Amino acid sequence: MVTSAINTKFGVYTSSQRLYQTIATIDSIRARVPDAKIIVVEMAAIPLRDDQIEQLQAQSDLLINFNNDEDVQAIFVSDNWDVVKNTTEVMCFSRALQQCLDNGEFDDVDRVHKISGRYRLNDNFDLERYELNPTRLIVTHKHKSQFPFDIIGVEYQYMSRLWSWPATATVAVIDAYDAGLGYIAERISQGGYCDIEHMLYKFLPADLILEASPVGLEGNIGPNGAAVND
Repeated sequence: MVTSAINTKFGVYTSSQRLYQTIATIDSIRARVPDAKIIVVEMAAIPLRDDQIEQLQAQSDLLINFNNDEDVQAIFVSDNWDVVKNTTEVMCFSRALQQCLDNGEFDDVDRVHKISGRYRLNDNFDLERYELNPTRLIVTHKHKSQFPFDIIGVEYQYMSRLWSWPATATVAVIDAYDAGLGYIAERISQGGYCDIEHMLYKFLPADLILEASPVGLEGNIGPNGAAVND
């Protein structure tokens, strides 16, 4: 599951750069997991052009496109990039997972990985780790929150660029995202804040979690282009 926002007014990369980087994401998956089913979940409020759709469809097994979703459009009017990004991704990803369940996309899948588009798997990606832990949700090691507790209400966070769960746990993941979406809205309405990373720590089922590092992902973050390596 490759989350994507090709055409966006936020960040330092152009739409062309973001598309090129997302295709590089897909190439890195194909290189390390040749039989992977790759589903791109496009979430930006600015619609994809026809040529962009054609390229993403040619590179992936399925493109789920939320460009014209009424809720995505409503969220987009906010000038707060963090609010737009986090709220949109949490909402759309939950809906995409439910759609995949309803349509049988996971019937032949044993494990689901979520990777943020524009990042690439690298040589530290260890497929055997997932094979040896078939029942676990595998995430990066938790990090201490950078926010005051009274603002966010969560002490730790899981980086969300690459993490994974057994397909049988998809309903639990959807439940966590739905609860997280409500929590993000609640914090914002009370003058606080919450993002995807803190939401994952708060709502993912702790008894299924396996923390691992490195998970094998590299790339550059959208807001300023800084390099990251998880």
